[in-house]
Amino acid sequence: MSRRIVRAPNHLGDVVAALPAIVEDGSDVLVLGWLAPIVRMSGVAGEVIPFERGTAGFLRVARELRRRGYREGALLTPAFSAAWLFRCGGVGHVRGTATDGRSMLLADRVEPAILRPLHRIDAYKLLLGQDSHDEGKGEPRAHRLTPPPAAVERWRARLPSGAGPVVGLVPGSNAPARRWPVERFGEVAAWLGTRGARIVAMGSEKEAHLTAGVASRATGALDAGGRTDVADLAALLSLCDLVVTNDTGAMHLAGAVRTPTVSLWGSSDPMEVRQVGAPDSRVTGPALPCRPCRRNHCARRGAGTLLADAHEECMRLIEVRAVVDAVEAALGRGGGDGRARG
Repeated sequence: MSRRIVRAPNHLGDVVAALPAIVEDGSDVLVLGWLAPIVRMSGVAGEVIPFERGTAGFLRVARELRRRGYREGALLTPAFSAAWLFRCGGVGHVRGTATDGRSMLLADRVEPAILRPLHRIDAYKLLLGQDSHDEGKGEPRAHRLTPPPAAVERWRARLPSGAGPVVGLVPGSNAPARRWPVERFGEVAAWLGTRGARIVAMGSEKEAHLTAGVASRATGALDAGGRTDVADLAALLSLCDLVVTNDTGAMHLAGAVRTPTVSLWGSSDPMEVRQVGAPDSRVTGPALPCRPCRRNHCARRGAGTLLADAHEECMRLIEVRAVVDAVEAALGRGGGDGRARG
């Protein structure tokens, strides 16, 4: 058993970004159950310990941590509850960011301002006491994931028929401020459909209404919204020649399985959270004084800088034509239809 336990992040994109640090560290990993397959897929040397949210899950994990007797812990989440769990679980020397009023629970405090200039991959490496890439020069390295072969073959059999490239569309995001209008995703789907592309719309169960609307715009499109667990999602993304996506977990997972992306950016800062595992074409609207704000919910109201309405102006200023041009260029570079053929 490892003498150290690492608490993985709570969101898909953050877990993918944390994998280089987690794999290098080699310790046991505590992670939300639905994300555990991603950590296992990484080939981490330590044991993967899944857990569920809620009081019962908290108490169960605290008992398990005490049973295992970890001497050290590292927190890749900023919340007080994560530090309190380690305290209740008897974890010894704990390292983490001095955030959410939890400094008194940490033996080794990291000021969050130190992490802000770094890409998320390098921030997690710093939290685990590792050297980042070339002292901040060049591009951080993503950890490559290989989806389960059975899942890949299962989804390959469900892809739309034809010889055109497979293009994934990800219209959702947990953060409303990072969503490009779904109607415009639909326009991209319609444009792709007229050019023979095989379209796959992807999203969570909560986003199924979005994926259904997008898939309906192109004949024969596959609507996978709400029909994939995280291992299935990795498999489906790996079969795409290109993925058009908001800044969301699927974007990072696409990079980890080496699928190129066209990513759409508004409130987020791509210097901190861009995917780096595969070629990425970033599309943004005109410069706004409020961007990037890094907020999940747009607080702006009233007249916008360029539009009559300021709310989510950064995403609404991204034009369909700009996305179509980026898709056309990316498919031209990538050649098209090799991945789904295996």
